[in-house]
Amino acid sequence: MRNLRFVVTAALLASAAPALADDEQDWSGVYAGIQGGYTQARSATDVTLGGQWSAETASLRNFVTNNAGARQRDGDVNAGAQIGFNYQAGELVVGLEGEFTLLNGGQTVSRGPLTATPGLNYTITNTVDPKHMFALKGRAGLSLGDTLVYASGGWAWTRAQLGLSLRSNGNYLKAGSVDRTLDGFIVGGGVEQKLTDNLSARLSYDYSKQGKETYATAYLPGSAFTSPAYTETAQQNLRLHLVRVGINYRF
Repeated sequence: MRNLRFVVTAALLASAAPALADDEQDWSGVYAGIQGGYTQARSATDVTLGGQWSAETASLRNFVTNNAGARQRDGDVNAGAQIGFNYQAGELVVGLEGEFTLLNGGQTVSRGPLTATPGLNYTITNTVDPKHMFALKGRAGLSLGDTLVYASGGWAWTRAQLGLSLRSNGNYLKAGSVDRTLDGFIVGGGVEQKLTDNLSARLSYDYSKQGKETYATAYLPGSAFTSPAYTETAQQNLRLHLVRVGINYRF
């Protein structure tokens, strides 16, 4: 009788084990959560001169384009929320996720006075200030029991302010800026770990290239040079690196 009870108990445990494993590996369903971390924003500005600049020396034109063409890098914290859906088939997990992220901090860099020619100097200022980002991403991953390893990719839209100004000791005053939504691809991946049947924590990395924006400078009040017109056209890009930790609740 004791042996029979042992066999029955062992059989019940053996039959229950796959069901428990399946429960642990089930990532299917709708989820929502919050996340936060660190963002590094990078921006490159290229400047093209026109108008009356053609009458200036090549060395002065090169000075302006080389110094106004800044390469910027700045980092700060981010915070946001996400909602998505997973479908699991065997060990394969695929899904779709939308997220909104507040991007804290921008960078304004002023350089100068920089000597252009004897008696003439410029102060040049470049600005990059990402505000917030919305992204829609597809996900594909591998379930390792209570751990999900995944890659993601999609499209992102980032609201950002970009700017350039030039000021000389000869009272040449110009500035230009835009405050627009840039867009481009976003790719990344992460690891998610179940804490309970419904709650999970994750660590992720994403890279987004948000394209380029073109804008022109305009004369500021008090500028001594307004006619004939000098023109500067800036083409500025934005790239984002995001490292985040998050919590998801699966419904």
